[in-house]
Amino acid sequence: MRKQRILTILLAVMLCITGLINWKVEAQAEAESTDVEMSDIMTEDALIGYAGSQTRGAYFSDGRSIINKISATKIGAGGVTNANVKCKVTVTAIVERRNSSGSWERVTSWSVTNANAYTAMASKSLTVASGYYYRVRSYHYASSDSATSHTDALWVGN
Repeated sequence: MRKQRILTILLAVMLCITGLINWKVEAQAEAESTDVEMSDIMTEDALIGYAGSQTRGAYFSDGRSIINKISATKIGAGGVTNANVKCKVTVTAIVERRNSSGSWERVTSWSVTNANAYTAMASKSLTVASGYYYRVRSYHYASSDSATSHTDALWVGN
């Protein structure tokens, strides 16, 4: 259990570092070319969604979805799956945007699979349209066990 918490914290830190690196690169590029409004490049805390109360088998331990705002048009997104024993571990992260009718539409998705492992992590920094709510939904697989998780909605905009 402690190993899973450490991995979750590492993923959140990784997303924050990705945001800081992107912030520094963007800030430098913008400082060279245009005026920069600091409120547009400030980051917010990450939102974390935990795997639901699905029946867990011998393989699956837990899973999480993570999203954080990097800027008015960038987010960090990802997921992590943890297993109790070494096995084939997969996480599929899906970024969704809430449309004007109130339903969620897929923006992008990707998967990471590790063989003979305890964990699989997938994270990316993405440029997204400003003025929408976004969330991350993840599918978690550890051998034949599976579960899902999703974050709350995160406003991305000015």
